[in-house]
Amino acid sequence: MIRGDTAQAIRDAEAPLLRAGEPLMRRAARALADHVAQRLRQAGAAAPAPGARVLVLAGPGSNGGDGLHAAAMLRGEGIAADAIATAERLHEEGAAALREAGGTVHRLTELEPEQLSRLLGDAELVLDAILGIGGRPQVPADLHPLLAAVRASAAAVIAVDLPSFIDATTGEAAPEALAAEATVSFGAHCAGLLLPGGAERAGRLHLVDLGTGPNLPAQPAVLRLEDADVRDRFPHPGRDATKYSRGVVALAAGSEQYPGAAVLAVSGAARAGAGMVRCLAPQSVLDLVLRARPEVLGHPFPPAGEAPAADLLAALGRTDALVVGPGLPGEDPRVRAGAELLRAGGEGLQRGVIDAGGLTALAAGHRFGPDVVLTPHRGEAERLADRLDLDPGLPGPQLARALAAATGATVLLKGAVTLIAPGDGGPLRAQDDATAQLATAGTGDVLAGVLGTLLAAGLPGPDAAALAAILHGRAGRLASRGGLVPLVALDVAGHLPDALGTILAGAPL
Repeated sequence: MIRGDTAQAIRDAEAPLLRAGEPLMRRAARALADHVAQRLRQAGAAAPAPGARVLVLAGPGSNGGDGLHAAAMLRGEGIAADAIATAERLHEEGAAALREAGGTVHRLTELEPEQLSRLLGDAELVLDAILGIGGRPQVPADLHPLLAAVRASAAAVIAVDLPSFIDATTGEAAPEALAAEATVSFGAHCAGLLLPGGAERAGRLHLVDLGTGPNLPAQPAVLRLEDADVRDRFPHPGRDATKYSRGVVALAAGSEQYPGAAVLAVSGAARAGAGMVRCLAPQSVLDLVLRARPEVLGHPFPPAGEAPAADLLAALGRTDALVVGPGLPGEDPRVRAGAELLRAGGEGLQRGVIDAGGLTALAAGHRFGPDVVLTPHRGEAERLADRLDLDPGLPGPQLARALAAATGATVLLKGAVTLIAPGDGGPLRAQDDATAQLATAGTGDVLAGVLGTLLAAGLPGPDAAALAAILHGRAGRLASRGGLVPLVALDVAGHLPDALGTILAGAPL
């Protein structure tokens, strides 16, 4: 599990060590230099390839000092490393160390465009050490040409602590901020590395232990679950398992207008490992569902005699979690009845998913428990915020938290980075496992089914949401061959077992 902390929490964790005289910059620089040297080594080689060159973009503060000291250490190991000072001020101790090691510190203001182009052309790696955790998501005009030249070069970028021009706490990023191949963080990962904006520019994350861990808050600002967390949390059936003990999930899904949504949602539920899948839908939709998934139990709606929807839902029999909304228009009676069954304090179910059309039934005053998960995309989240008298223009992390606080439910806000705000006020989760190829009709229905299965198996709402996001994203990557080719939603459901099996086996994906 990766934790992300606010900029202030990280500063507070470093302060006692700095007062005690701990050489944090030297430790950080040593770890950075080791990472760079490892990155430059050829496969199986004991040393970097001959001629490998490193160029540091050194800002005026401690972040620039980290990069300059690392460059000096690389020089001492036979790796050509130089720097460009991006501001008038410079970390003088780091600059002196690099010069003493034989390196050159170029002043950006003194470089002609062709000189800059030549320096970048000769570099295999660029270390982005312009700004640290105090940086803002705005790029000064005089640095635009430098960043554009880096992007135009063939050099890979490694961010020092975090990419420059990103808010370390919120993830807000300047459009011109460099995208890194990897980020080497010192002491703690900034929350912004895990959130939209920062996550797209951070690349692979590497954490250097500086001894600050014991001084960090008990509760981080953001968490990201990794494969090991899936292995720890995914429910495995025992030898005495039954279809009921594995979890029964019911889905109120599909309509005359959107019949395929039911097929997609029940397929996601079934392929994620449900013990039993029930589907509540019109008979024409059930016919379609059963042709695709004969193991599903169909419950016709509306029933003969037009029994109230709530009575029908309650009569489903043993059900551990209820999914309401995929393929349902807002006026469908299953929408309001399903939401009522999941509301806190009632006699209905306490675990479930409210998705798509089901979200239209929610209004101010509706309260749920944290094992009920709302799954809006951005547009749905904004419309729901309007109805709940919240600001629909909030950034994604704040909007998800506000919706969770207003409803008591866990909120899974879909997007390139999936944000999960627990209904019990725990740390925000931010999962970055997907591919842009998932931006196609019906994939959200598959996700709702996967999530319903994990809730039915007994996972807490936030864990179920995070695991569902991971499995859904990885299945999408497999179905699209790593994001290279288009996919359709049913492909995602079909690749769920392979995605899960790869994670459980500890194999790279």
